[in-house]
Amino acid sequence: MRTVAAAFVLASSLTLGLAACGKGDGPAPGASPAGESGPRDAVIDAWKKGGLTPSPMTAATVTVGKDCQSGTVGAVDVLLCVFPSAAEAKVAEDAGLGWVGDATGASQAYGSVLVAVADRRKSDPSGRTINQLMKLAPR
Repeated sequence: MRTVAAAFVLASSLTLGLAACGKGDGPAPGASPAGESGPRDAVIDAWKKGGLTPSPMTAATVTVGKDCQSGTVGAVDVLLCVFPSAAEAKVAEDAGLGWVGDATGASQAYGSVLVAVADRRKSDPSGRTINQLMKLAPR
């Protein structure tokens, strides 16, 4: 009788555990659960700690990726796209350069985040801000 009761408890626990693993209304890819920092937030936080002032990031519909946000740092345009894996972010570097276009800029994967920057307003002639943005991004 004891093994039947133990088996019932185990089966009930597994059923509840599997139900909790279903696809619910969890955070979107790249988003962070309340109180936690995601990969995009880590990049923005690193920029802030380095003395830069990023604008608020807004959702961006671009061909680079599905989970992208854009904004500015100074007058330099920035695009941060979160991918499911570091390998997918690395593959997207060329698409990031496509987003940069003819402007001076860069596109590089940092873990699962693709960071693309573009100086479309020619406000960073020495490239100092672009260099700082890319160096400060966490690896």
